[in-house]
Amino acid sequence: MHISIYIIGGVFMLRKNIKGFNKNVFNEIGNVWPILVAGDRVNGFNGMTVSWGGLGVLWGKNVGFVFVRKSRHTYKFTEASDSFTLSFLSDEYKDIKSFFGSKSGRDVNKFEEANLHPTLDLDYNGYYVEEASYVLKMKKLYSIDIPYEKLPDNIKNTYYPNGDMHTMYVCEITQYLEKEE
Repeated sequence: MHISIYIIGGVFMLRKNIKGFNKNVFNEIGNVWPILVAGDRVNGFNGMTVSWGGLGVLWGKNVGFVFVRKSRHTYKFTEASDSFTLSFLSDEYKDIKSFFGSKSGRDVNKFEEANLHPTLDLDYNGYYVEEASYVLKMKKLYSIDIPYEKLPDNIKNTYYPNGDMHTMYVCEITQYLEKEE
């Protein structure tokens, strides 16, 4: 068994085999709310909370899929990047995760305001949140704009009353890092 250890700002992150991932996906994405961080050190980066998505197997790969509204500041970074991370923080960060979901990086430096530490990962020139309990590194395989006209009326009325649509990103999970306890 191969285990890599990353030492980030005094925090040990273990590189784990994704096949050992045993968390409840419905809870982790729907209630824990990971912070998606996209971008790089040259063009900048941003983070936002995501609560829609899932994990599974597609095209013979372990994948994750997430949804980002086009109006979000992070959208331009997800579009410009080949990869991004999902950083899962413990419940003690619930208020911070709400903040990341309700404020725009256009108006405020969310990492600075929340006192979170974006950590540069030299493996792929992107960032994740140092305070995360675990991180999934994601490489984009496919993206598609959700077609408004194909949605049932109740979904349109509830989630898209102003037409602010999502793009779905299907990504290969390239690494699973977990904080050493």
